[in-house]
Amino acid sequence: MEFLIAILPILVVLIGMVFFHRSGTFVSIIGWILTAIVAVYYFKTPWNVVWGASLVGIVKALGITLAVTFTMLLIFIMKETGALKTIIDYVKGITRTKEEQALFIGMGFGSLSTALGMVTPAMFPPIFRLLGFAPIAAIGISILCYDPLTSFALFSIPVTLPAKVATLFGIKPPGITNVHEFIWDFAYKITVFLPPVSVMFAFLMLLMVGGTQAMKRHWVAALLSGLVLSGTAFLIARFRILPVETIGIAAGFTTMLFTYFYYRSKVQDHSERPRFGGKVFKAASPFILLILFSIVVNIPSVKKTLANVLGSAEVFHLFAQHKVDLNIFAHVWFWIFVVCILSIFILRPSSEQLENAFSTWIKRIWGPFIAYSLFFAVAFIMAWSAMEVVNGKLTPGPYFKTHNMDMIIAMTLKDIFGKAYPLIAPFLGLIGAFVGGSETASNVLFAKIQWGATVSTLGAQAFMWIYAAHAVGGGIASAITPSKITNAAATIGVSGREEGRFIKAVIFPVLFMVLVTGIILTLIVYF
Repeated sequence: MEFLIAILPILVVLIGMVFFHRSGTFVSIIGWILTAIVAVYYFKTPWNVVWGASLVGIVKALGITLAVTFTMLLIFIMKETGALKTIIDYVKGITRTKEEQALFIGMGFGSLSTALGMVTPAMFPPIFRLLGFAPIAAIGISILCYDPLTSFALFSIPVTLPAKVATLFGIKPPGITNVHEFIWDFAYKITVFLPPVSVMFAFLMLLMVGGTQAMKRHWVAALLSGLVLSGTAFLIARFRILPVETIGIAAGFTTMLFTYFYYRSKVQDHSERPRFGGKVFKAASPFILLILFSIVVNIPSVKKTLANVLGSAEVFHLFAQHKVDLNIFAHVWFWIFVVCILSIFILRPSSEQLENAFSTWIKRIWGPFIAYSLFFAVAFIMAWSAMEVVNGKLTPGPYFKTHNMDMIIAMTLKDIFGKAYPLIAPFLGLIGAFVGGSETASNVLFAKIQWGATVSTLGAQAFMWIYAAHAVGGGIASAITPSKITNAAATIGVSGREEGRFIKAVIFPVLFMVLVTGIILTLIVYF
C-alpha cells in the first residue's frame, strides 16, 4: 500500500496526460497538491517541510526555467525578424528530406546544443514547424534531441555534479579514491550503455517523422548516426581524450558531419548546395554567439571567476540549513538573456516585430515555467518526506526509514526483485527524472538510496555500474518528462491533445529502452 501511494502522484500525472489530454502545466499543479497531501497525511511530513521543499525545488529549478524563458524570447525575436526563416531555407538547401533533417538537427545539432546548455524543447519546435513538420513531429523531435547522449547535457552537469555530491554523502566505491576518478569512471560506464540507446533514439526520431516507412527507408543512417554519436562519447570517456565537459559537444559535432556527408554521398544530384553567406551568418549570429558564450563561460577558471563576481550578495537562505548561491553570471540562462539583448541590435526588429515577439512570449512562458517549477517541487517533497526540522536543521524524522517516499519506492523494488535488482535499477532513474524534470536531480536525490540498495543486495563493487545505469534511465526519461513536453508545445502554441499524443506514442519505446539498459546492466554485473 505504501508503495502504491508513494507513486500515486506519478500515476496521476501520466493518466492525466495520456488519457485525459491534460497539459503538463495542469497535471503539475495537481501532482504538486496531491504529493503535498499524501506527504503530510500519510508519510508523516510536517507542513513546514512540505513548504520548504517546494520553495527549494522552485528555486533550484530557476537555472532551467530562466534558460527556457529566455530561449523562447530569443526564438520569437528571430521568428518575427525573419532570421529563423533564413536559417530554415539554408537547412533545407543542405538537407533534402525530413528524415535527413531529423537526424542532422536531432541527433547531431540537438546533441551539440544540449551539451552546450541550450534548451532544445524551447528552441527547436518553431524550426521544425517552419521546415514543414507536423506539430506532433516538431514537439517529438525537439524533445528527443535532448536524449541520445542521456547524461552529457549542460556540459556534463548530470555527471559531474552528482559525482561531487555522492562523495559528500560518504559514498566510496572500491577503487575510487577521489572526485576526479569518480567523475571519469561514472562517465565511462555511462557511455557503455549508450550505443543501443542512441540508436533507438535515432529510430524514434524517424518514427515521429514518417512512421515505420521512414524507419525502413533510413535505417542505415539511423543505425550509423546513433553509433557515431555513442562511439565518439565512448572513445573520449574510455581514453580520456578531452575533458568530460566537452564529450557531448564533440559527439554531437561529429554526428552532424557524419550525417551531412552520408546523405551527400547518396544523392544523384550533386549540384552545389547553398553557402553559409553573410545573410545566413547574420540570421544565425544569435546561435553562434550563444555557442561561443557557452564555451567560454564554462572554461573552469572563467566559470569560477564569474561565480564569485557578486559574492555573498547572491546567496540566500531558503529553508532550515539550506541556502542557494544563484551564481547568476556563471549560469547559461544569463548569457541567453545577454544574447536576447544583443540580437535586438543585430537583427534590428521593427517596433511592431518586437511588440509581437514580446506579446507571444508573455502568453506562452507561464506554462513551461509553472510545470518545471512544480515538478522540481514534487521531487523535493518526495525526497524530504518523513523529515523534520530540529534545531534549525532538516533531519530524518523517527519514521524516515519506513515513510520516506523515495526510500519506499527503491526498497520495495529491491525487495521484489532481489538479485535481479540490476534489471530494475534504471527505472529508479526514470522515476526520479520524470518527477523532477531533470536527470541531474534524479542522480543527486537517489545517490544515497542506490548506494544502500546496491550494497545490501550486490555489494559495493557493483555500485558504479548501478549508478551509471540509473543515470542513463534518468536521461532517457527526458523523452516523457511533462515539463519538457509542455515547454515544446508552448513554443509553437499548442497543448493538451498534442502533449498527450506524443507521450502516448513514446512511452512504451522509452520503457523498452530503460529495460534494455537494465538487461545490459544485469549482464555486466553477473557475467
